[in-house]
Amino acid sequence: MSRAEIAHHVDELADAHSGRAFVDAIRAYSETLDPVSQEELQQIVLERAANFDQAVMERVDTGGWFRRQWDQATGSSPRGNRPRR
Repeated sequence: MSRAEIAHHVDELADAHSGRAFVDAIRAYSETLDPVSQEELQQIVLERAANFDQAVMERVDTGGWFRRQWDQATGSSPRGNRPRR
């Protein structure tokens, strides 16, 4: 199976599932592939995960609401723990 076909199927699975259901769907799909295609699937998923992580961190770096939520969730704050006025 070609990389493009595998990537297209990953897109379809991502549209149909999220979270744990997506992981389960990828795992089930992987079991239908030969070892070479499984390796290609693994690379596609890893690349997309890295792209997602990068996009999230870029969003955090830009500031605004998302940054405030990130800081709150991680317990960090660029202004320290001063109360807002």
